[in-house]
Amino acid sequence: MPLIGAVDLGGTHIRYGLFTADEQGNLYLERAVTGKTSQVTDIGSLYAQWEAVLGSAVREVASLVIGVAGPVRDPLHAVTSNADVRLDLTEWDWHERGCICRLANDLVCEAYASLTEVGRQARPVFGPDPEPGGVQAVLGAGTGLGAAQLVSEGMDGLGKGRRAFPAEFGHAPFPFIGRDEADFSAYAARHFARDWVTGDDVVSGRGLACLHAYLSGEELDPQHAARYLDQESETLRWYARFLGRACAQWALSTLCYGGLYLTGGMVKRHPGLASHPAFIEAFFCAPRLQVLERIPVRRYTHAMSGLWGAAWLAAAALPALR
Repeated sequence: MPLIGAVDLGGTHIRYGLFTADEQGNLYLERAVTGKTSQVTDIGSLYAQWEAVLGSAVREVASLVIGVAGPVRDPLHAVTSNADVRLDLTEWDWHERGCICRLANDLVCEAYASLTEVGRQARPVFGPDPEPGGVQAVLGAGTGLGAAQLVSEGMDGLGKGRRAFPAEFGHAPFPFIGRDEADFSAYAARHFARDWVTGDDVVSGRGLACLHAYLSGEELDPQHAARYLDQESETLRWYARFLGRACAQWALSTLCYGGLYLTGGMVKRHPGLASHPAFIEAFFCAPRLQVLERIPVRRYTHAMSGLWGAAWLAAAALPALR
């Protein structure tokens, strides 16, 4: 079986994985390790870290997909949104080494992960069973906020193929409601030195730290502020409400009757967020439509879901597995 490579390049951590796949396209994880994004600036340093942490050469893989937390201009060029990394695959002679190599948006990879064991192991939070052939959407809250959707290529929604589409949903201005939230919006805008605040600034680790400082006057880094998400607190209630509202907006934008899958470090490390009453109340924000009531909300439990999605894409690129 050919060796498949996968990379999930996030704002804080980089995950590297080696997979194999059988003739039916089923993936098997052989090895996975984690590195630091701060130690990578370009494709050369990324490959150097790959070989250092995995203990194997990149040239050993038949196909490689690198999921990038940021806009991907084309399969060969990308820049991360929340880290200073610029990737240009033309700087590496991958084609001469017999390797199929491409870049993809990290949330696109998270969307394809729903087609692997990651999706099968996703835990229901609330909502009905997914509708066959329905749009599946993913929303990831971590160092930043990302989103993507997976749609059927068949006109009737029942086609065999599924295709993921990226979005820059996290960079849209965040919808604050009421005077209290307007006060926080003004505080956050000053804190981040911006004219307005985006979802990337609110439903993220740095957003949580900013929110906790506003509510309590206690300035903490995201890791220490996150401990307030594991106990009933004003920080938890506000953050859960903001996350629920972001999820509702993405669900309304995609009509994801095939399921809304939540991923990212904030949700995975704090699984109670999506079932908190403040999240649920904020999610069901359009009762007259009776649309959100049809959305199945699921939560990824696999720690390396993005890596599996990148591996799925890498396997799909191999002629023998098409």
